[in-house]
Amino acid sequence: METSTQFRYQPLSTSSSIRLLRIRKFVSILEYDLIEADLENNPVYDALSYTWQLDKHSSTTSGIDSERGGSISCNGMNLNVTANLLYGLLRLERLRQDTLIWIDAICINQQDLEERGAQVNMMGRIFGSARTVVVWLGEPSSDPGVQSVEEIVRFMEQLPYIREEQFESVLDYKDAAIAALREMTIVTHTSDWLSLGDFFFTISWFQRCWIIQEVVLARTIEVYHGPTQIPWDVVQNAARLLDVVRRQHSFWQVWREKGAIVLGSIPIILLAREHCNRGKLWPLETNLALSRTYQVTDPRDKIFALFAISDRSSLESPVVELDVFSADYTKSIDQVYMECSARLVEGRTGYAVLSMVEDRSYSAPRPIPSWVPDFSVLPSPPPLAIHGQCPFSAGGFTSPLSTRPTVSPDWKELCIPVAVRLGRISRTSETGQEMYSLERMTHFFRLLADPALRLAKLATPAAAEALWRTLISDLADPARERRPAPAALGASFAQWVTYLILRALDTASHASVHAADHFPDGESPPGPIPIGDSPLRDFIWSAAHATALRSAPPEYRYSEVHAAVNDFIAVWDGAIPLRELLDATRVAVAAGDKAPLKVTHNFVRTFLWMCSARRVFSTERGDLGISHQSARVGDEVVVLPGAAVPFVVREVEGGAYILIGEAFVHGAMGGEALERRGLLYLEDLRLV
Repeated sequence: METSTQFRYQPLSTSSSIRLLRIRKFVSILEYDLIEADLENNPVYDALSYTWQLDKHSSTTSGIDSERGGSISCNGMNLNVTANLLYGLLRLERLRQDTLIWIDAICINQQDLEERGAQVNMMGRIFGSARTVVVWLGEPSSDPGVQSVEEIVRFMEQLPYIREEQFESVLDYKDAAIAALREMTIVTHTSDWLSLGDFFFTISWFQRCWIIQEVVLARTIEVYHGPTQIPWDVVQNAARLLDVVRRQHSFWQVWREKGAIVLGSIPIILLAREHCNRGKLWPLETNLALSRTYQVTDPRDKIFALFAISDRSSLESPVVELDVFSADYTKSIDQVYMECSARLVEGRTGYAVLSMVEDRSYSAPRPIPSWVPDFSVLPSPPPLAIHGQCPFSAGGFTSPLSTRPTVSPDWKELCIPVAVRLGRISRTSETGQEMYSLERMTHFFRLLADPALRLAKLATPAAAEALWRTLISDLADPARERRPAPAALGASFAQWVTYLILRALDTASHASVHAADHFPDGESPPGPIPIGDSPLRDFIWSAAHATALRSAPPEYRYSEVHAAVNDFIAVWDGAIPLRELLDATRVAVAAGDKAPLKVTHNFVRTFLWMCSARRVFSTERGDLGISHQSARVGDEVVVLPGAAVPFVVREVEGGAYILIGEAFVHGAMGGEALERRGLLYLEDLRLV
């Protein structure tokens, strides 16, 4: 039967009505019935979890390919669907004939914004009431270089099965997982784990924001990848073990460089599912922070897609009664982000929402206030005060009612009655990533050797410990996010600093061969540090470093680098055995001994995780800290009553300020700033 009329939706009858698609037996074309059902009558149906043909190389904000894949016959009329959904329906008609199934793109009139919002507000109930959530991962890749689905599933099935709910904490689970993997009877290779990681990373379903609630709320889950059914418990067990393995081995950085941060979020979703099954919901702000790496078609869904699985009590104001904040597609993206942030900051969340603000150095920031997170972009740098139980209390655990923030009626201005000033930033270094890629470490050494720095004045072993703990915000490692960091990291830090010194001197020396202006006034360049032809040479030197320094400004000339290094050694050699380590490391490098290099890894991976998009700073009062890479000399560091961490702000025209981002400041993370004598207050702080 040919159809030519374009499908037209009829309004739903009641506020609890939904549409369901009946999959008919296959005839000559795909024919379906779309019927109305009322959730109050407990209809029996399944729900489809899939993605709209995501391009795996796309960005977070524009990752959806919405080109129509074809049409189906629905109630005798043509209804356009995406290519991925069309393929899924072709599979489903053989698996679920005469079954009712809920599919968002078909069962919601996407063009009717009011209906769309109302149905999205019901999606928690829709997925929670479904008999089964059917996950459609799409058709397998035809690339001959990619492992087949059967091979990947076979590997997943050979992995030890560990039930996470049997353990009291995530750390206990990880320890048990490591032990079980070591006892495996089959031999696993790095290539096996990389293929498994690519399976999770390249399949777009695992990157969808909507899957969070669909997985969390599902009663039972069936997974299909092309014609292959994969048991859900096999998928979730493999995802958890992969997360453990990638964090224990060096190739976790490979996936991080690919932007596959979402890999580490899958176990979090599974943990949220277990909590939900026990009747516990995480706060909305926690889910917002954890979902930043996931993709959506509509940026507003970075918030709306989380309502059904979130405790939204944090949106309630303790002062006035407000209407329920719900999905509303008649509001712009900016309006949704501003209203949500305003509700959170005036509600029980308070200043925690400010910790979600990303560094504003990305290419196209939204025209929203500086204190409002742009939820459509990746979180960079990773927040200090969001995940789990925050160990910091810079502004005390509670704030008096008189110091609570308020938001202007248009959501554009955050008014903070009072803030404690820690001082202005007087020096900054490069970011952690810049120090590694450009070798521009002069500012770093100068800052840490500055006589005005309190820790440099002391230069004791305790001060050295405070120094390295500050550089990583006292974080044990990015895998477990444990604080405080173990004291053993101090040795790793000392060896890391030693390599930084060698890299700085050697790179500047090599660069001088290509840039004569590094040595003005007849100054003659020294010879390069003898490091031999071992593989360690790549750690200390590469031609790219010299190329980057050819046009280096005067402060990166060899004489300046050498002077900064000597000053640093002179200040800290008593607290850190630098001269001894330098001599030993030169010998080890020349002999090709990798042992000292391996010592640095524990500290390096945490430092790069924490400071790739942060820079070290000192204040005019001698405090040491780290903050977003946009921080600069002259910015103000403040503590807000009730906030977990300090913040960096910058004064702009009209006496207002913009928020630069969080800060970790040595000696100010436990409320110490509120106890200092002669407090300097910044009253009526207005963030715009």
